[in-house]
Amino acid sequence: MRKTILLLCVLCLGAMISETKGQTATFKALFLYNFTKNIDWPEADVSNELTITVLGDDEIYAELEKIAKVKKAGNKSIKVVSARNTKDIGDSHIVFLGTSKSSLMQSLSHEQQNKPVLIVADKKGLCKQGAAISFLTVNGKLRYEISPSVIAAHKLKVTQKVISLGIEVQ
Repeated sequence: MRKTILLLCVLCLGAMISETKGQTATFKALFLYNFTKNIDWPEADVSNELTITVLGDDEIYAELEKIAKVKKAGNKSIKVVSARNTKDIGDSHIVFLGTSKSSLMQSLSHEQQNKPVLIVADKKGLCKQGAAISFLTVNGKLRYEISPSVIAAHKLKVTQKVISLGIEVQ
């Protein structure tokens, strides 16, 4: 009987952790979508699509796909692309770098240098390595670091609202 109760407790705990992880992916995808509404890309970009490339996170990719089916970024449709490495990244408006690929941050930053792309990382501290925005958890809540200087270097304009809601880093 004790083993059965213990097994049920472990299964419930596992389900709760899985659900929490899934909710976190949903929240991060929603943050990414909201960034599309609060960041301006250069006027020269006249395409009908806003491309988000996901590198190293299938859950975020799946959540963004759901959003792209029902939402637009202004008057543009959203195209979500998955990449296996930095060389697979074509022209993108946003590149999301998952935790499992965070070691590629410096390479990604170098390859995307001088391009109008918002690099968003899923690991604290990556703004210091070239990410414009980096997710982190503070007191159990999802937050983000933001580097206005990196955003400006990529010739993007961000609203004050996005800056004020994040933790500003240089």
